[in-house]
Amino acid sequence: MRRRTPFFRAPGAPAPGAGLAVLASVALTAAAPSTALAAGTPLAAPMIDGKSIKLDGIPKEWPVELSALRFKVKGKPGRADLAAKAAVAYDAARVYVAADVTDDALRGGADHVKLVLGFPGGKVQAVALYPGQPGKSAGSARLPGGKAVAGARVIEAPRSGGYTLEASIPWSAFPEAATTRIGLRAGLFVHDADASTAVEAIVGTAASGAYASLAPLATEPELALADGLLKSKGIRTAPRYDLVANVAGDAMRERVIVHGRYLIVLGPGFRQGSQYYFEDLGVDAGEGMLPALTLRDLTGDGQAEIILRKRSGSGSRYREVMHVLHFGAGDTPRPIFQHEVAIATEKGSVVNQVDFVPDGGKSAIRVQPGKATRYDASSYAEPVETTYDPLLLPWGPIKSQLYKLTGGAYAKASEQRQAPAPAPRAARAAEAARPAARPALSPAQMLDRVYALYRRDRGASSRKPRFDLGADVAGGREPERVLLHDRDVVVFGKGFRGGAGYSFMTLAQFASPADIRAVSARDLTGDGKAEIIVHGTVRAQAPREAGPGTVDRDVVLVFRVAGEDIQRIFAAEVARSIGSKKIVGELRFVRAGDKLGIELAPGRAVEWTEQTYPFNQDKGPVGGFEPLLLPWGGAQPVRYVWNGSSFAR
Repeated sequence: MRRRTPFFRAPGAPAPGAGLAVLASVALTAAAPSTALAAGTPLAAPMIDGKSIKLDGIPKEWPVELSALRFKVKGKPGRADLAAKAAVAYDAARVYVAADVTDDALRGGADHVKLVLGFPGGKVQAVALYPGQPGKSAGSARLPGGKAVAGARVIEAPRSGGYTLEASIPWSAFPEAATTRIGLRAGLFVHDADASTAVEAIVGTAASGAYASLAPLATEPELALADGLLKSKGIRTAPRYDLVANVAGDAMRERVIVHGRYLIVLGPGFRQGSQYYFEDLGVDAGEGMLPALTLRDLTGDGQAEIILRKRSGSGSRYREVMHVLHFGAGDTPRPIFQHEVAIATEKGSVVNQVDFVPDGGKSAIRVQPGKATRYDASSYAEPVETTYDPLLLPWGPIKSQLYKLTGGAYAKASEQRQAPAPAPRAARAAEAARPAARPALSPAQMLDRVYALYRRDRGASSRKPRFDLGADVAGGREPERVLLHDRDVVVFGKGFRGGAGYSFMTLAQFASPADIRAVSARDLTGDGKAEIIVHGTVRAQAPREAGPGTVDRDVVLVFRVAGEDIQRIFAAEVARSIGSKKIVGELRFVRAGDKLGIELAPGRAVEWTEQTYPFNQDKGPVGGFEPLLLPWGGAQPVRYVWNGSSFAR
């Protein structure tokens, strides 16, 4: 098996995610492209270097095990008459098929192997692979109707009691594959003709070639997802959302999935076609806390944005916010619109109306008060949201708000006002009878309120922070409080969000809060504001050849507070161990003009040598982490300095 490189990312990080390359076994069933799948045999299709396969008809060097074709689709073939195993692989240009067929009589030009691909939406496309007659004719690949596939190759190798076959097929043979190579279904079928050219028996990995019968074809990023996030989190259920659209990078479509509390994006042209992005949403879609997720091109760039509605609270008492996430040419999304759109309590509910309206080649977003149930101006007394633009109230002074795309994000372009609805007479009388308002809260009391709000929102009321720092990370000169609660980095302060709100980011790359060993603050960029520095350990299952246990990678992450967002601006792996064996690198902060540079250097090895170390020296970032420098191979120290937007060499 090959090295797989799943990507992991904590919410708010602008750079690629925080996962690391691991060796993993192939999981065939975890990357299902829909919730309603047939009983066919799921297939794994690894991405390969086409040069690694010697196309000689004998699939001995294939990187994936051949799957048995256990369905008798036509006839009643016995094992000696017809039985088969087959597999699929691919690269950027071609699809590869291997088959090992038991057949009492090879009839060239009649016996054949058929690959059927099912694409999201239900379209099915097939190519038949005909072995040649040994010594007389060459093998061929044909489309339905008999047309030869240009550029395809089919090589057979007769053996005692049957034959083996290898084939390469250009992706162009499947028109849908021009934009879609993710979320696929597939079937492999062997057709047997004995007495004549007529097919008498068929066996396959599915009951038929119809879309509904085909089982998932897990491509490289889907295999990485199954081997990585789904396996580590024990996720075995079908995704709550599973959509396919072009949301990032090139013209190829990506798959956008929500499993439980995780938003996942992967695709053939996304992160080298072998990695994936994920974000911990902080809420569980299976519990109804993500009532909507859609994909739609709002920015007019030909790529869809991810539009989701997320609830915080409980099932019956919640506040709901609409988020619009945009990838563009990058591989990490950024929020370009956020607005509170609903609230529900045991007393009533208010739901805003949100419309997308044409704005030239783009879409503007219009928010209107919508509908209130059991609430009116006299009975509604919920706190006003300060993190996002707050809910519009039907009796409030705003009739509608229009947001337009400006400078890469949606900003309020106009606002229609209306006369606020007066409270009913009884409510006004009750208001007049109320005692005088209490004195305003002091700044310290306000911060206590903000902290209590965070603990309530995140269910942290009974826990103390593991780290509690005072540092000037944002706003004016007053220091903010930087806390670590569980895996949440939390920031609030007198000069931050008006002293009335907080920001947080979940460090989802760490499996346990105990894996986060240190949180500190230091000005690395020279702007007078401290960055937040996190040290911790990311754990993954050790590769089979390295023995039992886990691969423990010590990492350093650097975050800065930009406006109201916590953004990751640097990450590096600084040590790696399996049991008592370890590589320990060095990380130093060094003066670079008015800034502090970050220097990585080779360190030392414990119980490993260059010959026994089971990993390669990575040449560049893996999963968004700068690579660990090994104490052999001539690796030299590398210095990174802030250039105004990132840490660069």
